[in-house]
Amino acid sequence: MAMATPMASHRLWQWRAFHSSTTFHRIHSTQSPFLNISSSPVHVAARNLSLAVSTVPLLTSNPQTDEQQQTTNNNNKKDQFLLGKSEGELRKLAKELGQQTYRGKQLHDLLYKAKLKDLDEQNQLPLKFREDLKNAGWKVGRSSIHHAVSSADGTIKALLRLEDSRLVETVGIPAEVEGSSSRLTACVSSQIGCPLRCTFCATGKGGYSRNLKPHEIIEQVLVVQELFKHRVTNVVFMGMGEPMLNLKAVLEAHHSLNKDVKIGQRMITISTVGVPNTIKKLAAYKLQSTLAVMAFVEVLERHKVTTSIRQTRGLDANAACGQLRNEFQKLPLAA
Repeated sequence: MAMATPMASHRLWQWRAFHSSTTFHRIHSTQSPFLNISSSPVHVAARNLSLAVSTVPLLTSNPQTDEQQQTTNNNNKKDQFLLGKSEGELRKLAKELGQQTYRGKQLHDLLYKAKLKDLDEQNQLPLKFREDLKNAGWKVGRSSIHHAVSSADGTIKALLRLEDSRLVETVGIPAEVEGSSSRLTACVSSQIGCPLRCTFCATGKGGYSRNLKPHEIIEQVLVVQELFKHRVTNVVFMGMGEPMLNLKAVLEAHHSLNKDVKIGQRMITISTVGVPNTIKKLAAYKLQSTLAVMAFVEVLERHKVTTSIRQTRGLDANAACGQLRNEFQKLPLAA
């Protein structure tokens, strides 16, 4: 959700790394139609529980051999991803696989502190535990960096190649804050492409494929930390896609970034173009994070919404989020 080029006739409420003509507006007025969204008491909503439904295969006149059945089971096994799991969930998983629960704590530290990318890349965990995890369909959930570019001001944009070979962008934006330690912001994507296709946005021009999964959002922050060798202090959901159209995954990622990666809720911003009925739904979770609504200033002023505007630093419009993906993903994604 970033501009391809600045629009002379309108000022847009928008964030985009690099682009000096882009403006970012934050709602402060209590008269806003989005009342109580930008700052609410701390509460993290419990995740919805889903029921697992098992099915029994029908007998056939030509039953499979044990070897054939095992092959079928392996082919039908659904991948599960460790990234995004809490320490409690990983302790429980370790116990289910016959390990001491402290192995779950070790796995948690490897995922979020050591930035584990593959179960086989270290031997801190017992071989049997690692093999059992893989046999049960568990993967770490990390992707490779397909391409990366940097600007003179230190901003780095990375293009990640996901498991299905789709490409998604994330941006690391460093800043020195006077009177305090340096700040590093990760601008993360929530979708591969964007179905809204706003005329001012570069992302939609490359087409839309699918929503990102929670681990695919979380890993973007870890990638930024690895590139800068510095802890990410702030996260903004202002990359590719509309977060409100992938709210379940965004909230799960938000929870993990707060509890596992240890980024405060007040340091996380979720942006939207204002998808109907979703802002009220987000408000129900009573997050302390900021909601940034991207809209024409004239529209906000019509609703008597007080906004603050600041210029983001940067180089040129070609650095807008979505442009790098469009360059490397030559064929537009399916609508």
